[in-house]
Amino acid sequence: MTHIPNTDEEDLDLIRLTEVDRLLNDFEDQVAETVKLEPEVVSITSALPAKVYKTNDKISNSLPNLMGQGPQDLRIEGRDSPVEITTRVTLSWESLQSISKDLQMLTEDQRFSLFDRSVFDAVCSLFYSGTVYFTASTVFKTMTGKGPDAKVTESQRKAVTESIEKCRYCNITVDFSQESTYYPELKNINGDPAATASFSENLLNLRRMTIMVNGKKVEGWKILSKPMLFAYSLSKKQIMSFSSRLLNSPVSKKEDIIVIQDYLLRRIQQMRRRKQLKRSDHIILMDTIYKVAEIPKEYSLKVRQNKKRRLRDTIAEILKYWTEMEFIGGFEFLTQNREIQKILILLPGEKPEDYQDPT
Repeated sequence: MTHIPNTDEEDLDLIRLTEVDRLLNDFEDQVAETVKLEPEVVSITSALPAKVYKTNDKISNSLPNLMGQGPQDLRIEGRDSPVEITTRVTLSWESLQSISKDLQMLTEDQRFSLFDRSVFDAVCSLFYSGTVYFTASTVFKTMTGKGPDAKVTESQRKAVTESIEKCRYCNITVDFSQESTYYPELKNINGDPAATASFSENLLNLRRMTIMVNGKKVEGWKILSKPMLFAYSLSKKQIMSFSSRLLNSPVSKKEDIIVIQDYLLRRIQQMRRRKQLKRSDHIILMDTIYKVAEIPKEYSLKVRQNKKRRLRDTIAEILKYWTEMEFIGGFEFLTQNREIQKILILLPGEKPEDYQDPT
């Protein structure tokens, strides 16, 4: 049986990102100077990043469960750590009275969703590839791997715009004082070794503005400072990198499908990064995917079954595409009591017989 080794390409991506992060330490001061000279309308190109990056630290993975819960102490240490390490995190909305009128949806749904997290990662991918000005269409294309000339619907733009504004008005406070004693690299997160081992800011520090794209005025944003949660994740080398082509699977890019594709990408990349894998490490549970997809429990049994069937069909299309891209070696749906309950993921060079279901 063969196992794919740690990919040198991803290691190189992290090294390059770290260098970019160092250069960004003076970015905020540069913004303060240039904003005085900035024209009323800024023109941008439709360039998109070849690589996309996704945060994979404990805080980022916990964001949807942290919103509005007050200060939370997260266990940060790895499985085999001999000590318990905690980092205190608070995630909350700014006063709703300060939020623009077109964000009334926040008064109805104050969650921070997995889709919001995908939008956050896409904006960070743009920023770390050198983009400062962007539009909702740019973010959507980055999330889905679409080319610069791809069409983005009004509903897709609206969904992304709402998520960007959520990140803009969502405040995160992280105190990693204890963690920094075990991970010295965290002490340089603010570009100053003497800086306090904490940060408190909005997830994305943005200025909303008018942007000219292909001769047309549209609404967009300017990034005013380095996203500190991404910098925190990067300092611990807990960033996943992917070719943007992997996101361009031949399926409808609805919000729930984007979230499921993100989930599958993360799980499979974890498999690819580990040197030795047991059969259980290759298994993705369908029940977990259904929870990520948030199929409403109030739906009738028939409706829920139809949604699950369509979701399985979509997942099959995504995994077939990734097999063609050689991101995976193949996959197999596993049934029990005539119901599909698991997905077996094969890495390049592996065969189904390598992971036979024990009898």
